[in-house]
Amino acid sequence: MTDELLEALRYRSEGTDIDFKQAQYRFTSDDEGGKAEMLKDLLAMANSWRDGPAYILLGFQEQRPHPAAVRGISQSIDDAKVQQFIHSKVRPKLTFTYEEHLCDGKTVAVITIPKQKRAFYLAHAYGKLKSNVVYVRRGSTTDEAEPPEIAKMVAADEMVPRGEAVLSMSVLTPGGDPLPDSFSLNYLRFTEDFPDFENALLSGPMGIGLRAVGFRRDNPDYWREYAEYTRLREGLIQMQFVLRNMAEKPLSNPKLEVRVEPMDGQSFQMLAGRELPNEPERFWSPLIPVADQPREFASNAPGFLIDWGSVSPVCSVRFGTLLPGEERRSSDTLAIVPSGPGQLRLHFRVLANELPIPRDSERLIETKGPVLSLDFAELKEFVRGQLRAAKHEA
Repeated sequence: MTDELLEALRYRSEGTDIDFKQAQYRFTSDDEGGKAEMLKDLLAMANSWRDGPAYILLGFQEQRPHPAAVRGISQSIDDAKVQQFIHSKVRPKLTFTYEEHLCDGKTVAVITIPKQKRAFYLAHAYGKLKSNVVYVRRGSTTDEAEPPEIAKMVAADEMVPRGEAVLSMSVLTPGGDPLPDSFSLNYLRFTEDFPDFENALLSGPMGIGLRAVGFRRDNPDYWREYAEYTRLREGLIQMQFVLRNMAEKPLSNPKLEVRVEPMDGQSFQMLAGRELPNEPERFWSPLIPVADQPREFASNAPGFLIDWGSVSPVCSVRFGTLLPGEERRSSDTLAIVPSGPGQLRLHFRVLANELPIPRDSERLIETKGPVLSLDFAELKEFVRGQLRAAKHEA
């Protein structure tokens, strides 16, 4: 679920494929009525007559002709618990996702139910819901389907090719949280060439330093490497990708392509997470020849490649075969370093053998913050200030 799709859904009207709920479901162990309400809504949406996915939006109030108002939800629900509860009650297995997002500064939730083979029902009665009854969404209301309608559901779905790919993609931070829409960064530029690093405190009598007798050697590029390390760290947007197969059949070798489009003319760098340099060392070990010191970037992870051969760089991520219900994270993170503030449009394309056409989506993120031009002395003072701020926050 992208922010753009969520915003577009707010302009829709309630019907067979969308339902707005002002509040979160009462999903507690002692509230059978709240859980029964969720069950009924999912069953009705899953059995509805529609061409695409159905959505239940929690924390929204419909106010046609205006977009649905964002009310927010006060409680969160663990997706794993929702999945376990629904799967224990519904027959056959119902595929859906539960996600929570920030919208207009408030927490909301979205339940997405892909179109899949019907009919769904309860194996056993629960609350006021009956067993072996097919609940169906009609317009903005829920009803019980008659036997002839159930037969038509089955016949209609048999005409749909089996094995159609149903998948979802999430964009997360390296810590596993949803990627935010806005970033506060510092964009560093340097106004002079930095000097070689020399540790005068280690110099011996008559100017003969310890490095001269081979105990250890200064890294002459230390200041230049530290400037680049700081520039990347201060202007970094880092993300990872999760792909989930929600179909009944395996998804073979899906591939994700990511492109970045700067909307305000700013340039940017695109790096694999493993290419980000570690904090540089002041000294080189005398046990390793200078030419072999490990100061170069690490190579890309398997299945994660950034191609600079086209007009704009493309990040390609392969996930391997995904079994039904399986999800997998990208083997590396994608690092984007813009040269200045502005908006960046992320273009996503998922390809797989089971997809007749690629699945395309977009997301807009915004970066804010100052552009700082620093000389050598100003860089050192900037780093000291960042260290003091980090220590104070800790």
